[in-house]
Amino acid sequence: MNPDEFFQAQRLHRDGDFAAAVILLKQILEHTPKHVAAWRLYASALREIGRSGEADAADKSGNAIEADHTADVGASLLFLGDLKRSRVFFERAIALDADCVSAHWLLGDIEGREGFDDRALAHYRRCLEIAPDRTGPAYMIAAMGEGAAPAQAPNDYVIDFFDWYAEHFDKHLTENLLYTGPQQVAGTLRVLRPDGVGPTIDLGCGTGLAGLAVRDLVGPIIGIDLSSEMLSRTEARGIYAQLIEDDLLAAMQAQPDASADAILAADVFVYMGELAPLFRECHRVLAPGGIFIATFEDAQATTATWKLEHSGRYTHALGYLERISADAGFSKFESSTIVLREEYGEPVRSLLVNFERAP
Repeated sequence: MNPDEFFQAQRLHRDGDFAAAVILLKQILEHTPKHVAAWRLYASALREIGRSGEADAADKSGNAIEADHTADVGASLLFLGDLKRSRVFFERAIALDADCVSAHWLLGDIEGREGFDDRALAHYRRCLEIAPDRTGPAYMIAAMGEGAAPAQAPNDYVIDFFDWYAEHFDKHLTENLLYTGPQQVAGTLRVLRPDGVGPTIDLGCGTGLAGLAVRDLVGPIIGIDLSSEMLSRTEARGIYAQLIEDDLLAAMQAQPDASADAILAADVFVYMGELAPLFRECHRVLAPGGIFIATFEDAQATTATWKLEHSGRYTHALGYLERISADAGFSKFESSTIVLREEYGEPVRSLLVNFERAP
């Protein structure tokens, strides 16, 4: 849109030529449908020529777009850990548009983090009413304890979240959450394989932070992730020999036997509960003497297997990991307790585990 067109529409409206303003504003909105000021002026001009029903619809469209913009500001504040001010923006967005999914979604997250489960559930239920085709709301309702927990997060939920998160991912994780997963995994690999390894697979590679941390220790590295937006940022780093956009289990099932010397997984299993099938594939894909290094959030004796937490992330019991690794055929299991990141200023107790295939 040429900015002069909107200024012309304003002049037409100011001079009382509302019919001409309506025609021009309609053309503007066809090309720039998220122009809030144009929607407001369009509604006013329509109302002036007696088309009140269309004016109400235009106001509603303007409100929805402004609500989305307002929720985006709230999301930026939430990334910075400012729950109080982000809440104000989300509530303002809902006041503008009661159907603003992102505002309900993120308010649900805040309420859940602050222990107000009933309020969180109300927002997730509202998301489900507004967008029944989305799997995320039902998943979070299950995370809040209503209904059976799925064995892993729905793929489209993960894709939607990380496509949205990709732009802020590196900065938010490393600066706001003090995330150290790639460094922890790289440090373990350096200790256990000081001379480095050959072909390597990075499960849930995200934007390539783990690849960046281990690039002087590994041969050709394959990155696997569901999010195309994350992978586009990974590709820009120029570190990975191959990037695969797929579910982890499906991608690993497609890998040849004994084709990797190392498999790395930093902070990806928080989106998977049941891990036994993937562990079997990891063992098959590793060459004899190969190593698998991964991080997990610690269930801390709240379950004997895995648990979907209110945060929508899975925690795992150390005994469960030891059991399924043995069942998969791994000959060695070593673990340590670490702090992987912070969540709203609180350390997240995690596990760093390495599994080895017998030589």
